[in-house]
Amino acid sequence: MGTHEATAPDLGDEQWSQLLTYSVGGQRRVVKQTAVRTGNVVVVVSGSPGLVDANLEKALAKVRAAD
Repeated sequence: MGTHEATAPDLGDEQWSQLLTYSVGGQRRVVKQTAVRTGNVVVVVSGSPGLVDANLEKALAKVRAAD
């Protein structure tokens, strides 16, 4: 397993993102984790890099609407 720091979008007070790469049975997989803190709430989205990028703002919008 390996990790690599990725660029996180500037969407909150603090943010970080990383790519996790691992191999199982000869298959290489990449998972992206992105966390954004807004106020006292932290949203963490993990999964395929494209899906994380596509859904992060939606997740933050839900948190902000519920606050």
